[in-house]
Amino acid sequence: MFDTGRAPQWLGAVMLLAAMPLMAETPEEFELAGHIRGLLDGEEREWYILRQGADSHATFTDLGESYTIDLTGFVEPDRVESLDSLSLSITLADGEVTAFDVLHPIGTSPMPPVFTSDGGDVQLMLEAFNVEGTAARVAGRLEGTLALQKSLEDAPTLDEGIDISVAFDAEASRIEY
Repeated sequence: MFDTGRAPQWLGAVMLLAAMPLMAETPEEFELAGHIRGLLDGEEREWYILRQGADSHATFTDLGESYTIDLTGFVEPDRVESLDSLSLSITLADGEVTAFDVLHPIGTSPMPPVFTSDGGDVQLMLEAFNVEGTAARVAGRLEGTLALQKSLEDAPTLDEGIDISVAFDAEASRIEY
């Protein structure tokens, strides 16, 4: 895990998950932007990374010297719901991963209790990040143990952590400010 001395990136994922009810109200159908597949706590799982019109749960931001990539997968291919979702935020600088965070909410809220890479023992292997215009292909693997954070006041702990071994592959949309 990279220690950057700043707040966990998963807070960005919380904001993305909080916007989900607004996205769910639009009448456009969901399209598949990618997937996350593998084992979580010893069980075979799959999450669908969705896009709905111009809104996507696979995004990247070009910050000049670095990129920020956010992916959120959901258990249903046609419904955006934070329950059992899996979110990944990655920061790249000069083509190298400088930080990443994984968030797996336990309940219907993206707030704790959650399983998180913050305080966990998770490795990220980025296999592809190729930008072409307003889209980028992002692919890789996550391996290790996510820590349990019971509340905002509690530090995450590996004592009640869960193992994760998943691969992800998505087409991320560029966010421009």
